[in-house]
Amino acid sequence: MHDPVDEGRTFARMLRASTLALLLEAGVALLVLLVAGPFGEPPPDADTMGGGMYILALPFMAVFAVGLAFAVSAVLVLPVVLLGEDLGRKFGAAPVWWQLSLAGVAGALLAPLAGVAGWVVGWAVLAVAALLTRPARRGYFVSLLVGGSLAVVTVFTAGGVALYVTE
Repeated sequence: MHDPVDEGRTFARMLRASTLALLLEAGVALLVLLVAGPFGEPPPDADTMGGGMYILALPFMAVFAVGLAFAVSAVLVLPVVLLGEDLGRKFGAAPVWWQLSLAGVAGALLAPLAGVAGWVVGWAVLAVAALLTRPARRGYFVSLLVGGSLAVVTVFTAGGVALYVTE
């Protein structure tokens, strides 16, 4: 007898996968900024007494990040995925090319605020999230969580090794 649980792709599964993909991308970006960005080691004479407040603020920032990722998923990523598939069916091209093009158009929304660099970052974030959202079937969330967590840990380890070697 067939299992009554739907194993196909649903809107809720796509929304969860897209939100997770955006959060994993944010984790990787945060680690890259911490290692290679302006947030590196403070100068020896810098006052770092308020550093503990950042650790206390992390849970609140995480709640804000989940809400923001959920909103971006619902407003940008899922329309890119679904509209790209509709355009692919209508015009006969592979949906992935439509999705990448639509992600570029949606990423252009950041161009007035952050210039060309913002557009490129916006396109890359939306494109990766859309590509990771496409196969959202039953059980996909766990595999995305495991693989994405492995990617974040790999970036963390590589960044730590890079910082250790440069000192």
